[in-house]
Amino acid sequence: MIMPRLAVLLFLTLPCVRICTACSCAPSIPGQENLKTQADFKASDIVFRGELIAHRGGVAVFRVHEQWKGKLGSEVKLEWRRGDRGDCNGFWPDDLKVGNDLLVFARKGHDGVYQTSICLPTMLASAAQKLLGELGHGETNP
Repeated sequence: MIMPRLAVLLFLTLPCVRICTACSCAPSIPGQENLKTQADFKASDIVFRGELIAHRGGVAVFRVHEQWKGKLGSEVKLEWRRGDRGDCNGFWPDDLKVGNDLLVFARKGHDGVYQTSICLPTMLASAAQKLLGELGHGETNP
């Protein structure tokens, strides 16, 4: 009798393995934060500092001020999404305010749209002074 119950329980919970996974970001090891930054930089398709100038239709539009990775014009679009919804993809809610100046690390999604993650060091530029120092001077847009 236990085996059929176990089989039913497994049958009901296995779909949750893919659907119900929660966000889990690996913390950096104290004293080795620069290694995590290097890994995040390598894993990202674009890295830039810019001002959030608009969000509409699920898209966040940034005016790029400085860039370290990727071929960006004066503006770049990313998926506008909160990252605290369970799967890590998106921005921290407080960062999604028009006028905010952010340091953004992002990857190109399967649909061709850039996406960030709360596991990447995307944050307000004012809180990213150490990271900006590690990145050094980037290419500026006129």
